[in-house]
Amino acid sequence: MAVFWKVGASSMPRDDDYKHVAEAGYAIRRKYFWALLAVSLVLFIIGVLAFPYPKVMEAKIKGEPFVVKINSKQFQWDLSAAQIPLGPVRFDVTSQDVNHGFGIYDEKGGLVTQSQAMPDYVNKLYVNFTKPGKYKIWCLEYCGVAHHIMATEFEVK
Repeated sequence: MAVFWKVGASSMPRDDDYKHVAEAGYAIRRKYFWALLAVSLVLFIIGVLAFPYPKVMEAKIKGEPFVVKINSKQFQWDLSAAQIPLGPVRFDVTSQDVNHGFGIYDEKGGLVTQSQAMPDYVNKLYVNFTKPGKYKIWCLEYCGVAHHIMATEFEVK
């Protein structure tokens, strides 16, 4: 039994043998960690700067925006203006009853922008219209049995 113990103990690797290997491995891990952290930080900053936050959109839009008040209720949209001029527009979106998804679509059916219409809160949505035409507003959030007919349109001239 003592022979087996002696052979086993002598064949086990010593900490000294692998210390330099472990140090090299940890050095590589440290380099990868700092490189990954730097890349993540750069991507985060680019993402934040590219994301159209309301204050950023407000700063990017030149001139005073035309204000359209949107009041939603089951199952209709009330607009303060049905004709909107080209250029910067601010939609003040709110709801009288439940949450509604406020989506603006162009003539081809492409989603231009969206926001939430919520009771007791006004979302300010900035849009810079560069193309004249008819735009549709659809509800994007299920709000009841007649949700599918909750639509209206406005014209940009």
